[in-house]
Amino acid sequence: MKPVLVDTSVWVDHFRARNVALEQLLELDRVLMHPMVLGELACGTPPSRKQTLGHLQHLRQMQQANLREVLVLIETERLFGVGCGLIDLTLLASTLMTPGAELWTLDRRLGDLAHRFAVAHRPVGH
Repeated sequence: MKPVLVDTSVWVDHFRARNVALEQLLELDRVLMHPMVLGELACGTPPSRKQTLGHLQHLRQMQQANLREVLVLIETERLFGVGCGLIDLTLLASTLMTPGAELWTLDRRLGDLAHRFAVAHRPVGH
């Protein structure tokens, strides 16, 4: 079973309305965390803020692409002008660097790129 980086968009959706597929991944210890996702969530108002952010910090960490690696990916794969920002492309690069990892996002543009690179996660029943 592949590990899955859960994008901020999925977490926010889960905080608004319970996401059973995400809960199943959590129970199976398949969820990966990236500091950029944690940072984005910390900028918002997750439920039970302190406890939630504390739990998220203890999820498995994935490999992290550095800025140079992200910039190389942007240039070599011509990812400029596609409507994704630096954080999204950092998450994509980190997913590509983490063996077997998939990326689950509700963001259409990032999702399109995840499909292009064959790392898109499709939750069961979706």
